[in-house]
Amino acid sequence: MKLSFTSQQIDKVAAELVVFMHYEDDVPFNELLGLLDWRINGRLSALVMQNRFAGHARELLLMPSESRFKAEQIIILGLGKRAEFSEEHIGQVLDYFLSTVENMKVKQVCFSLKELLPSQFEWRNAVRILLSKFHDCKCITEVILREPEELVHDAKRRQINFGSQIEVRYI
Repeated sequence: MKLSFTSQQIDKVAAELVVFMHYEDDVPFNELLGLLDWRINGRLSALVMQNRFAGHARELLLMPSESRFKAEQIIILGLGKRAEFSEEHIGQVLDYFLSTVENMKVKQVCFSLKELLPSQFEWRNAVRILLSKFHDCKCITEVILREPEELVHDAKRRQINFGSQIEVRYI
């Protein structure tokens, strides 16, 4: 499996699927969801205002990228309320996410752990949890982590080793 780190704008990352994570009480949208909403002409805001998507825990919204992103498809994964989310939920979120992606038969997925855990959990440990979950996933061949430049630089500087079966790239 390939693990790629990038600090490129998420709409410029070529992948089959890009995943955004959304706490239901994060309105207005954060940096990445704000970019998504802008690039799709406010359709996400409209869905929220029409009560068709709120970001409740385990709520999923699948959207085509319509060539506004290099990714083919977009998923927004609801996380529930930020105050109710804790480190114990990380494994559950990743399990739910993986089962969804496996059902879609996607091979390449891009997302940001920084969006999931901005200050609640050490980022490097979150990457290790992610990889332990992906280890048993049959269909995914590449995970692209779109992270802030300082985290990508830190990972490269430390030359973090994720095991012999993980090919690490920095793009």
